[in-house]
Amino acid sequence: MAEQKGKVVRQAAFLMAAQMISSVIGLLYRSPLHMMMGDAGDGYYTYAYDWYTIILLISSYSIPSAVSKVMAERLAVKKYKSASKVFRAALIYVVIVGGAGALAAFFGAPYFLAKQPNAVLALRVLAPTIFLSGILGCFRGFFQAHNTMKPTAISQVIEQLMNAIFSVLMAYLLTRPYVGGDDTVRGMYGAAGGTIGTGVGVVSGLAFMLFAYFYNRKNVQKRVRIDTRSKDETYGQVFNTIFMMVTPIILATCVYNLTSVVDQVIFTNIMSARGSTAKATAELYGLFGYRFKPIINIPIALASATSTALIPAVAASMAEGNKDDAIAKIDECIKLTMFIAIPSAIGICILSYPVIFVLYPSGNVVGAAKLLTLGAISVIFYSLSTVTNGVLQGLGHPSVPVRNAAIALAVNAGVTAICVGPLNINVYGILAATVLYSFTVMLLNSMALNRYLGYSHHLNQFTAPLKSALLMGAVVAVIYWVPHLLLPSVFGRYLFSAVLLVIAVLAGILVYFIAYGKFNELTDEELRRMPMGTRMLQLFRKLHIR
Repeated sequence: MAEQKGKVVRQAAFLMAAQMISSVIGLLYRSPLHMMMGDAGDGYYTYAYDWYTIILLISSYSIPSAVSKVMAERLAVKKYKSASKVFRAALIYVVIVGGAGALAAFFGAPYFLAKQPNAVLALRVLAPTIFLSGILGCFRGFFQAHNTMKPTAISQVIEQLMNAIFSVLMAYLLTRPYVGGDDTVRGMYGAAGGTIGTGVGVVSGLAFMLFAYFYNRKNVQKRVRIDTRSKDETYGQVFNTIFMMVTPIILATCVYNLTSVVDQVIFTNIMSARGSTAKATAELYGLFGYRFKPIINIPIALASATSTALIPAVAASMAEGNKDDAIAKIDECIKLTMFIAIPSAIGICILSYPVIFVLYPSGNVVGAAKLLTLGAISVIFYSLSTVTNGVLQGLGHPSVPVRNAAIALAVNAGVTAICVGPLNINVYGILAATVLYSFTVMLLNSMALNRYLGYSHHLNQFTAPLKSALLMGAVVAVIYWVPHLLLPSVFGRYLFSAVLLVIAVLAGILVYFIAYGKFNELTDEELRRMPMGTRMLQLFRKLHIR
């Protein structure tokens, strides 16, 4: 059992590393992209991306989870022919559904973005990417079902790297004729250029996955040839299995991510009714969607990596009738998630201003920093809810996250309408609704996990990272904010803030690791399976902490 737990955590850690690299790349290229698009362009890009994301979720985004679960169940009992047929059927499925999604995005863009017409071009540019993303998702699900996350991880890094390069390049080329002119037109073409990079990234990631698939194809075909356990399933039966599995997952992820579109529609309509111009509304919405969300999404993406690794692993354990093994995997992956999420939330809260100032030195820096400070707690809620979503799907209860997310979505919509409308706190109303939404999903998922598996969160999943993160936060605050109090004249200098920020972050990481070694209740073996666990253990022993 320990070996199986270790394998899942190692796969999750590997995918986490790739997610971290990809997220950092994704965050860094947004700064030069922002400089070309301007504040209005930030808003247009976010408006288009919100609709792109929801259409992608409906059409094909959830296919990796579905494919990995259905295939993993068959691979666990050595039904290789059946698993291979599932993969082929899934490809047919995404070609049809992904194609429909791409057409919907292209022709529906003027209707989806009726109050923000300058974002229509960016959404139309993204339409072909929806089709290609479904195919890419199938290949990622194939490798995840075989319990290897390396091809997925490498393809994610390649995808994000090419996305970054071509987003900046195309935005630069498309905005050059409008520099010094109308900010609205410059923002529209800058947003369209940024979305071209998304498509190039997906094409690059797909090219690598095709290479990895054909490189491993002989081994797959060999196992299919010697398979004597698979029943002669028809494609109709396989499609029915995929449809029954994919539909609840699509509904879950769709509802789980529908908050962006719901918030966007409510916010835009209320602001428009109040007399705000489309440009002013886009600039405000860009603070939340373009600056706040990508930063908090970095640690949340790491939780998503854990969830991705957990779905096939838990499904395989339950298929083998090994409930204790499933619980052990869940427990250790939640510890891993909190190891990342809690210090991330505290660090983001304390360093919100310098992070925004270094990444986006122009525009409304203070407004975006306030959003980060107030919304940092959602990192913990979202991370836990993402992992528990994956667990419930792996347990064979994919409809439960749908119901929980739908309840939270109703709460979110009501809070957004009240806060943006009668309370008139504009974009901070979206933030309040987002925090409450993430907490509601986390709470409902945890209750469901206890009901279906008898699993409850343990205090030691939170105490060690919380104690360590609080100490880290104190050190970080002293390193960054004391020099600013002593040297107020250089407070606004970019280089000064950037250097202090890097020093504070590096010192914070070191302090956190050392404090974690002092406060944690993990065994040496469990610690070794954490990210950089072996090195941490060596450092702790040198410092006589363990």
